[in-house]
Amino acid sequence: MYVTRVQLRNVKGFTGRRAADLILPGRSGWTVLAGRNSSGKSTVLQAIALALGGPAVARALVSDFTGWISTPAKKGEVEVHVVSDPVHDGFTGSGNKPQGEISLGLRWTHPEPDRHAPRPVMAPLGTGKSGPRGPWVENPIGWFCAGYGPFRRLTGGSSEAQRLMLNQGPSGRLATLFHEDASLAEGVAWLIDLRLRMYEEGTSSEAAVLLNQVLSLLRDGLLPDRYQIQRVSADGLWVVEKGHKGPGFPLREMSDGYRTVAALVLDIVRQLHGAYGYLHTHPTASRSGGTAILAPGVVLIDEVDAHLHVTWQRKIGDWMQDHFPNIQFIVTSHSPYICQAADEGGLIRLPGADEQQPPEVVDEDLYRRVVYGSGDDAVLSELFGLETPYSSRAEQQRRRLVALERKVYAEAATAEEIAEYQELSGLLTSSLESRVAEVSARLEQER
Repeated sequence: MYVTRVQLRNVKGFTGRRAADLILPGRSGWTVLAGRNSSGKSTVLQAIALALGGPAVARALVSDFTGWISTPAKKGEVEVHVVSDPVHDGFTGSGNKPQGEISLGLRWTHPEPDRHAPRPVMAPLGTGKSGPRGPWVENPIGWFCAGYGPFRRLTGGSSEAQRLMLNQGPSGRLATLFHEDASLAEGVAWLIDLRLRMYEEGTSSEAAVLLNQVLSLLRDGLLPDRYQIQRVSADGLWVVEKGHKGPGFPLREMSDGYRTVAALVLDIVRQLHGAYGYLHTHPTASRSGGTAILAPGVVLIDEVDAHLHVTWQRKIGDWMQDHFPNIQFIVTSHSPYICQAADEGGLIRLPGADEQQPPEVVDEDLYRRVVYGSGDDAVLSELFGLETPYSSRAEQQRRRLVALERKVYAEAATAEEIAEYQELSGLLTSSLESRVAEVSARLEQER
């Protein structure tokens, strides 16, 4: 299953001229939603998840939809168009198999004033009948979708959240996108169980093959720097420093960045295995010697850059696509480095809460500036709207530098000003692009 179109009408901030109608690539790859805080990135991901999951899954994930309908609208709608994978996604019941795109939608309606129910009433949109036969059935045949929120806890969590996570169906795969107290601890527990089964059933057993497939994936450059996941024991995953011998040390002793990225990838693998019953693997396209998992589907990740250092933000998109080549990743981010891995047609700007315009796929010129330019090029573009990459203290000093530079070039500077200019020039080191911008500003002032 792949998402081809997303529409939000009168859902939270997406109303009037801000209503969303996005055309997505509709294939595997890396789609990024970028925007400022309160621009609605999380809302878009959650709306997609609810439409893909269907009414029963939506009710399991969200107990109260109060606030989902835009004020003062009477109803709100989300509609997601998808295409099926001809091999993995199936339909139940009688009738011809739907061809082409199918529509999956939900509507929330405010009850009549004389009704006693104060909460919005949810019902399927009447745009298509394929959902109840395909993605919305209790145990769908394929139609894989998983979602992850920005917190990605590794331990703990409320009993209700953990009950959802243990569900083998779509609600369990989407739980952390809606419940920040849901943890990803089940992934490690799953590996420990595979290890135990391997010892009981033998090294050629199905459990042993599956365990080796997962460890091969996790070992292939998942952790940044010089560390590598080595093995799993009854105590969890263990890490070794490349080039060093010995038992290594537990992954749980490493920083949040290392642990959360490992837990995220491991949970995606666990959920894919739970959905399809097996892992179809192949060597990665990068010739790294690692394992790629070929199952198709949709994975939603909110704030994928959370806990990640910029060096790993630059790599995570390419790593995910290399190791899950048939997954359509739809992620949100505040990081220009995450955006640089976006597919063509897969970089989307969400306007700020005060902008009366819809979310839109960026044009080709902006896409090329972000993807093929530097991190500074991306962050200073209209995609992020940052006016300057410098601190406020540096900005103040740079304005003084430009003023002094004008005097020096006009041969009107005093000896003290020349000395100050030379001192600031040495202090405020910057890239060639920044200096070009500063000189351009000076020339503009001289006109």
